[in-house]
Amino acid sequence: MLAILLFLSASPVTGQSRLSVTATVAPTIIRTNYNRTYLYPDSDGQVVEPVFVSGTRNTAGYLAGLGAQYSYAPGWSISAGLWYSQSTMRQLRLPAAGEGTTTVRSRTLRVPLLLNYQPLARRLSPYVSLGLHLDFPFSSRVIVDRTGADTQRLRLGTESGPVFHPMVGAGGRYQFNNRCALIVQPVWAYNLGRFGGAQTYTSSYEVSLLAQLTYALP
Repeated sequence: MLAILLFLSASPVTGQSRLSVTATVAPTIIRTNYNRTYLYPDSDGQVVEPVFVSGTRNTAGYLAGLGAQYSYAPGWSISAGLWYSQSTMRQLRLPAAGEGTTTVRSRTLRVPLLLNYQPLARRLSPYVSLGLHLDFPFSSRVIVDRTGADTQRLRLGTESGPVFHPMVGAGGRYQFNNRCALIVQPVWAYNLGRFGGAQTYTSSYEVSLLAQLTYALP
């Protein structure tokens, strides 16, 4: 399974080569609707306070990774990869806890599984992707800056199992030469949560500007 994932995620290949490798980067914005949620960091022997979040929050972040793609028909390809994603939420501490800020840094290993379509075999062509992101979150980092006290660096655990995000992207692909191309796509992905995770589900969606530099293998 891992070998398949490492061999997929790029752009359709023109010419004889069917397999491409890619480097991917993107800025991201995640919009989350919290319903009066308390987050409880691991204490690690320290006296800690819960992190209270409520309402709609926008968190900025980025993703980066590698992958590959296989072109199986003119204009059509399938792709996957391994991407690292990180986002940061910062807010004021609860008034009862004293002045300061709390920063939650979320980290995820993402596996994109995509179907791609390039309708025109030209140097510059539209490019569309449809598929699924499987997110495997790591424990989050929580940094509590307290006025007049030492900074706390804590961990916030996560549940096991992947988080499912159906996605769609539409942009363009520019072919530099027979081997190298650049794909740029605005991408929208919706958080469906985990299977069996209805009790802990939090509604959110992600918008990113995906840039992929691809290289067609000989």
